[in-house]
Amino acid sequence: MVQSAVVELKKAREKLKNLVQKGRGHDLLMESTVAVDNYFTQCFGESTSGQSLAMGGHPFSIVALGGYGRREHCLHSDVDILFLFDQQVPDEAGALIQEVIYPLWDLKMEVGYATRSIPETLEMADKDLHVLTSILDARFLCGMSPIYSDFLQQFRTRFVEGNPKRIVTQLNDMCRSRHKTFGDASYLMEPNIKNGKGGLRDYHSMYWLSRVLVAAREPRDMEYAGFFSHKEFLRLEEALAFIWKVRNHLHLLSGRKLDQIHFEHQVELAEAMRFRGFCHGQKPVERFMGELHGHMEFIKHHLSLMLTQCTRSTKGFLGRSFLRRSRKPGIIADGGVVNFAAPEEVIKNPALIMALFEESARLQYALGADALRTIGEFSHLVKAFRDDASVMKVMERILSTATEQFNVLEKMLVSGFLGRLIPSFEGIVNRIQYNRYHIYPVDRHSLYTVQTINEFSNRKPDRCSLYGRVLGEVQGKGRLLWAALLHDIGKGAPGEEDHEISGARLARELLLSWGMGKKKTEDIVFLIEHHLYLVNVARRRDIDDEETAVSCARTIRDPNRLKMLYLLTVADSISTGPKAWNSWTENLLRDLFFKVLDIIEKGELATAKSERCIEKKKLAVLKILNTEKVEQYLGTMPPRYLLYASVEEIVEHLRLFFMMGKEGVTLSIKKKEGSTNRRAEICGIDRPGLFSKLAGVFTLNDLDILYAQVYTWGHSTALDIFSVKPFFDLTREEERWQRVEKNLKESLEGTLDIHWALMDKGVNPAIRKKITISDKPDRVELDNLGSSFFTIIEVYSDDFPGLLFAVTDAIFHLDLNIHYAKITTHVDQVVDIFYVRTVDGQKVTEPQTIARIKETILEAILRMRS
Repeated sequence: MVQSAVVELKKAREKLKNLVQKGRGHDLLMESTVAVDNYFTQCFGESTSGQSLAMGGHPFSIVALGGYGRREHCLHSDVDILFLFDQQVPDEAGALIQEVIYPLWDLKMEVGYATRSIPETLEMADKDLHVLTSILDARFLCGMSPIYSDFLQQFRTRFVEGNPKRIVTQLNDMCRSRHKTFGDASYLMEPNIKNGKGGLRDYHSMYWLSRVLVAAREPRDMEYAGFFSHKEFLRLEEALAFIWKVRNHLHLLSGRKLDQIHFEHQVELAEAMRFRGFCHGQKPVERFMGELHGHMEFIKHHLSLMLTQCTRSTKGFLGRSFLRRSRKPGIIADGGVVNFAAPEEVIKNPALIMALFEESARLQYALGADALRTIGEFSHLVKAFRDDASVMKVMERILSTATEQFNVLEKMLVSGFLGRLIPSFEGIVNRIQYNRYHIYPVDRHSLYTVQTINEFSNRKPDRCSLYGRVLGEVQGKGRLLWAALLHDIGKGAPGEEDHEISGARLARELLLSWGMGKKKTEDIVFLIEHHLYLVNVARRRDIDDEETAVSCARTIRDPNRLKMLYLLTVADSISTGPKAWNSWTENLLRDLFFKVLDIIEKGELATAKSERCIEKKKLAVLKILNTEKVEQYLGTMPPRYLLYASVEEIVEHLRLFFMMGKEGVTLSIKKKEGSTNRRAEICGIDRPGLFSKLAGVFTLNDLDILYAQVYTWGHSTALDIFSVKPFFDLTREEERWQRVEKNLKESLEGTLDIHWALMDKGVNPAIRKKITISDKPDRVELDNLGSSFFTIIEVYSDDFPGLLFAVTDAIFHLDLNIHYAKITTHVDQVVDIFYVRTVDGQKVTEPQTIARIKETILEAILRMRS
């Protein structure tokens, strides 16, 4: 019986949980491993099944595999075990498994086991790389050691000594596949700290390579073999200790094995890892995630170096051809790698460092490990040539080569050289912005913005060809690339200034110190200072209003600047993440770009072109619906609606209007192919509070409002268009929409009080997961300059069910009419925009009234949230 071993293990695991809470780190892995080791050795001594097998002529070894074999057992890690027999596995082995493994399952431990003979294990290792790597980590626990020793000798003879090139190739392919699946954990906002790029599995891959190529027995042998310098190996140990500590805390928080650090765990993990208080403008969680990304970046970087080194050492068996040679004295290119011909020459001629990066970019060759170590040691010498004008030109050439396939800027960043060359860049290295909007650290985001601009010319099938055409028309592409690299450096200098303003100031100082011309510098500074301008206008203003485009044209003035600013805006949004870039944003920006370009290039007010477009649409509609009544209604439609809607949509909306019954409202739902989002179009008699009632009904029926447009036709007709995401079972969708229509009519008749219905309703769990609470306060702003005819209300708040109803209901009770509405997202807050006028058609200008509007809306938000 093994009951005493179970009791001891249970006690040990409870003790380990307490040690994690107290902040114990790397040594806890060993204690956890020892606790499990003791269980197996005690079981072997007490097991009746094991004794029977041995006495019956079936001796065996119990072997630890995987992370447990490496003595890296975290709190809820898997326990992988091999019961190894000599030539065949006896039938009686099942009783041994039941006696030894089942009690671990009762303790809720994740246990993977295999019962195999030596020939079977070798055969499986030959076919399955995962089996082979688990054996590379094998460790004898107990049983008959000669069986294990014999197996290990056969394994090394067959795989390691026989054909190491094959294993190196397989490991290289496995790393690429895993990275593609799990992403680059060294910069993702929700990294997988085991399988992602830069995670623990990258370290394991380095260790496996060293086991195969230099017969390493322990991690330190990687240093002795030259894969790491002494300083680098100490840095590796520091990185691993941090990640393992994070992993144990993550296991404790979740109560299970978990390797992905989800957004909701990060604040608790930062607290558990002793990150407290604001520092350099960053929250504790941002500093915690920044440090984690730095450690994972180090691991990712060294796996890349090691794979390059290993594939070269096997004499090009990966099949790449490296025929290009360096043009720079002091730089050698060999086997797809560039190095310094004589590292000591860097001391005499520090500019060789820039030459090395330039050659790497030109040839698209990796930087050698020795070269990167030399750069790390002597990067302080950048002061000797940083202010040289030629450096600026070299850097600009490097910027123009950055693509997804090869981006030498990454090596400049990882080596620390980029921060030395551009001191203000140092402040954004591994700088995290804790929200769901920015999925990359600021430094990575900046590099990807440069990369995205270069790739506009590649005409990717999933990317609009317009960007490539506009890029081809840009005069001075280098200015655009500089702006892309530097557009967020202001985030590293927190203060009262917006980061666009501080970034523009820092960029001006840097570029002028390099001797860049004043005109070129001012173009770059303008782009940095205005890099959020177009997207904010597109999302927060009525771009069909002529004033909007005219105002943009007056700000930008120059067509070349507009083209550069448009491309920078697009690249910045794409490189931020999916919450910043979608088809809605893309279409808004494109429409705004062309409207502003027309005004700047042709000096033509939007009115003339708009009038021609409207008349053309009216004629097309009348060809389809040619009645006197239709012609009459077309004459009452506002120009902004006729500009926005297509001919087909205008026809459909007119038919919707003619379908209105005595209730005075009709609803149409359109499905978007390949998407769960729905477009709800409501045509009805315009009445006070209609928009707020619509918003309330959608929220009541678990519909998340993504976007809204409000149009007022003549004859007191309102057309409201919503883009919504259902949070219910789509198999009964038609029934749910019938309920929406019923609730809408009830609310208009006054038999359904939306406010109280929402208060009584619980929050759908699917919606609750979507709710994010930021640390930013609710805010209401009124703008009387953006439009000549309307006051623009901007509402900033956390996104939660009922928000839009609360705001629009408050606006209704303030006796304001909504003529246009826009719902968008700004970082981790929602921004709702409303163009309003008083009931007598005036803008809101009185300071007391403005203050009352702000107070009323904020109170309404607070009531609905609570």
